[in-house]
Amino acid sequence: MNFNLIFLMKETRGKRFLMKNALLLLVAMTIVTACDKEVEPTPAYLTIEPFELISTNPDVHGSVSEKITHADMFMFDSTENKSIQLGTFQLPATIPVLNTGNFSLNVDAIIKANGNSYYLQPYPFYKRFSTPINLAPNVDETVYPKTQYRDEVVFEFIEDFEHNGVLFSLDRDNDDMTAVTPNNQDVFEGDFSGLVTLDTAHPVIVAQTADLYNIEYSSAGKVFIELNYKTDVPLEFGVVSVQDNGAEGDINFEFVVLAKPEWNKIYFDLTELISTAANPRFALIFRGGIPIEGGKYTLDKAEIRFDNIKLVHF
Repeated sequence: MNFNLIFLMKETRGKRFLMKNALLLLVAMTIVTACDKEVEPTPAYLTIEPFELISTNPDVHGSVSEKITHADMFMFDSTENKSIQLGTFQLPATIPVLNTGNFSLNVDAIIKANGNSYYLQPYPFYKRFSTPINLAPNVDETVYPKTQYRDEVVFEFIEDFEHNGVLFSLDRDNDDMTAVTPNNQDVFEGDFSGLVTLDTAHPVIVAQTADLYNIEYSSAGKVFIELNYKTDVPLEFGVVSVQDNGAEGDINFEFVVLAKPEWNKIYFDLTELISTAANPRFALIFRGGIPIEGGKYTLDKAEIRFDNIKLVHF
């Protein structure tokens, strides 16, 4: 075969290959250029401020202290009859939203059950907040959510230390010098809070409610304790199941709080404890003590303060 012919054939194929790839490159560049010319949608901005818990009947629900840390939100579009989930956000929050127009915004109050960030959940006893909103591109819509206790909530007890008697009055540590007593110093709100004072001679308190509570899980659905506290030492809270004949079951210290130098709010979820108990009757119990390190107490004196202890269910 003529070598010049062979060379010419290879050269022709090479030119075709280059032309083909050049054409593909041109097409790709055209697509990219077209994409670049597409106008990016401009979002609206939705700002959610912290929740406010509204007082509706203080004689029934007591204090309106709360610790609502997050909000779960969705919008309803009535024109298209559909819901648009926005997600769960720590408050306050500002989020971009590509949807624009008129919507109904729905916001659920989220708490850290048992003080744990892994247990974020809507607090079942607070009402959902709803409000109409109008979202426009590059415009900030600010919402101030409010909530209140649901009408059907049952407050089994409220201990605010403003009246005679103390909730945790049953001594379980055999030490008469450790007890919860009303005190008018460094109160959370009102005139009194509960106080426990510990020292190296009396370093531990274990106290229980004198009253027993009988809550049917099938009707209660959810059972929580609400509590304001301030403590120099770690605390444990739990329940003691009690049989009809008065015999006690095991003490279950399910919940732990660490030392907290400032007043704090916490929500304990008792639902599983109550639903799995052999007997629905129970008492509440707590204990706390000055820690020991290297064979010595870490504190010479410690104080534990409580306020607005509530047992709530449906």
